[in-house]
Amino acid sequence: MTGDVDTSRLLGLDALHRALADTWQDLRAVVVEYGPNALLALGLTLLYALLFWGVSRAAFALLGRFFHPDAHPIARRVLRTALRLTFVLLVLLSITALFPGLERWSGPVFRVYLLLLLLYVGWGVIQRFLHMQADHWGLDTSLRVLVGNVIRAVWVLLGVYLVAAQFGVNLVPILGGLGVVGIAFGFAAQDLLANLISGVTLLLDRPFRLGDWIRTEAHEGRVVRLTLRTTRIHTRDNEHVSIPNREVAGAVVENLSKGGTLRLHLNVPLAYHEHVERARRLLLGVLPDFPEVLADPAPQVLVEELEESRVRLLLRFWVDAEHVATSPVIRMRVLEAAKEALQAAGLEVPFPRMRVQLDPPLPGPPEKRADP
Repeated sequence: MTGDVDTSRLLGLDALHRALADTWQDLRAVVVEYGPNALLALGLTLLYALLFWGVSRAAFALLGRFFHPDAHPIARRVLRTALRLTFVLLVLLSITALFPGLERWSGPVFRVYLLLLLLYVGWGVIQRFLHMQADHWGLDTSLRVLVGNVIRAVWVLLGVYLVAAQFGVNLVPILGGLGVVGIAFGFAAQDLLANLISGVTLLLDRPFRLGDWIRTEAHEGRVVRLTLRTTRIHTRDNEHVSIPNREVAGAVVENLSKGGTLRLHLNVPLAYHEHVERARRLLLGVLPDFPEVLADPAPQVLVEELEESRVRLLLRFWVDAEHVATSPVIRMRVLEAAKEALQAAGLEVPFPRMRVQLDPPLPGPPEKRADP
């Protein structure tokens, strides 16, 4: 039996064509039903954006005219945030009013708007209160950062909970599930937790503060930031190094800035036949040429050790805490000036010598050579 084969049906082209036609009909129905509202919502959004731009320009101009320069940045930031929230509120209210089925969200959206404004203003009040209390109790910057971060995290969590509650979402069961997951995650992230605990320990123990110059086993630099996970320092080579808090808390940390002034040491060799007092006068005479070197406490030149081929002198002087960062350069410049002063005065700066003496071989019977 022979017959024509329906290729379109065999390849499924008819079904594909019907599916595309049905999709096109559904899309046309959606465009016909919601298209005008979508265009209207887009037009209202553009109108609100233009209105936001105009109101912002006028409001910022009034701020510059009536507010004190110190309060101007704070008022400008608060006003900008309030205007942005109002712009988003108008857009969302327009969308919920134009599209059927979204009218019930108008009330929660408006309540969230008021809630966000209240949270923002409340956070500003809390920041002001924390600043006043920190000044009253004399807290340093690191502790201020710790307290501010903790309160900010609690405030954000409270805001998320209240916003979710406006839409009927209960976060308590979710938080309970996250607590169980957090326990499991804690076992898998022991290093992270160790750094967090070490960070809190460093903030409470305060072996150094922000701006101090510290030296660890592998790094040396100025502390620019202390987070709950890392200690960040800025080295003399303009490198920014992040050290895990666990390593800093468990290592020996030298704080070069906490004591105020810093004493530097220089070793200067001198020949045995030279007079130490003359070398002392010459070395002390080069220090007044360096304004970074303090006259009080007075510099000293002492005999540190009598070596095999020379006398090792120790030159000690002090610099201010503000010159700790450049102390290696100061030390090298003073060493260069000391060498030039001794050389100009004719004092010998010896270097290690080693004498090698080759004795002749002892007489003995001649060696016998093997016959080839």
